[in-house]
Amino acid sequence: MLGDEKSVVLSFDDGPAPVTALEDILGTLQRHEIRAEFYVLGSEVKQYPEAARMIVRQGHDIQNHSWGHPNLATETEQNVRWELEQTQDIIHATTGATPTKIRPPYGAGGFRGNIDPELLAVADDLSLTIVTWDIDTEDWKAPRGLGPEKIRNIETQFTQQQRKVSFNVLMHVQQATARDLPSFIAQLKEWGFTIAEP
Repeated sequence: MLGDEKSVVLSFDDGPAPVTALEDILGTLQRHEIRAEFYVLGSEVKQYPEAARMIVRQGHDIQNHSWGHPNLATETEQNVRWELEQTQDIIHATTGATPTKIRPPYGAGGFRGNIDPELLAVADDLSLTIVTWDIDTEDWKAPRGLGPEKIRNIETQFTQQQRKVSFNVLMHVQQATARDLPSFIAQLKEWGFTIAEP
């Protein structure tokens, strides 16, 4: 089977808004007793502090996804530093948690063999590990969510990485993903994957 003796970590970018989508996602994760990781935007944490606290209260990891979602690979070191520091500060001030990972928007400058030097320097200063993902659900592309077409594409991505045993699965905080998450979790289990903690 596709997922025999393999595990996945579920991760969500661009939160904590929209809040209704986040609440639905958190509800699904709670019902399935799954711990996930949320890469949040500092600007949204500022706007929706209670939503950020909800992520942490429910036992999930909250991580850095920059302040305003720029392409960090094309920014100056000064701008990268501002983006990451401001986000670290607001997450800590709002939730009490300190992020240990940065997932750069679009994955820009974050993939092995193509790490952006300014991003690396700033991440090191802030004790952040740069991470990306193994499986891109493309849940933001039309039609949004995790419907049959996306599931086929995800299955192909797993098949192409047969030697890997643990996968980080990228999704986004949005309504269509929240709607489809229960069936996606069922699909992962049907394929034989264990859902691991981040």
